[in-house]
Order: sequence, then C-alpha cells, then structure tokens
Amino acid sequence: MTMPATPATPPDVLAVLVENHRRFLTFLERCVGSVDEAEDILQDAFVRSLDRADTVRDPGAIIPWFYRLLRNAVVDH
Repeated sequence: MTMPATPATPPDVLAVLVENHRRFLTFLERCVGSVDEAEDILQDAFVRSLDRADTVRDPGAIIPWFYRLLRNAVVDH
C-alpha cells in the first residue's frame, strides 16, 4: 500500500517555479515570439500560480501543472 502524496505547499511551488524560470520563459518565447510578451505572461502566471498553489496535491506535478497554466495563459493572451 502506498502512502498518498503530501500536498505541495506554496513555498514548495514557488521554489520549483523559480528554479525552472528559464525553461518557462524559453517555452513562452517560442509560443508568442517576443521576449517582452513572454516575460509579461510569465509574471502574471507566477502571481496566479501562488493563488492556486494549494490545488497542487503532488509536488512532482508542479512543473506539468504550471506548463498547463502557461499554455492556457498563451491561449488567453
């Protein structure tokens, strides 16, 4: 029997996002074609992610969760 994953806490989420900042920015630059727009989208996504950090149940899911948030932000942009 496996133990359920301990939910990620906002500091955990923030640490992972900061560690992967460059990856996320590169992803957005490729999506929108502009460094300035990518930086704006990423900043907004960071703020939104902190509001929703408590929805991440598995610390290993933080990066895929944030990429989904970024993808949705690009679509909305």
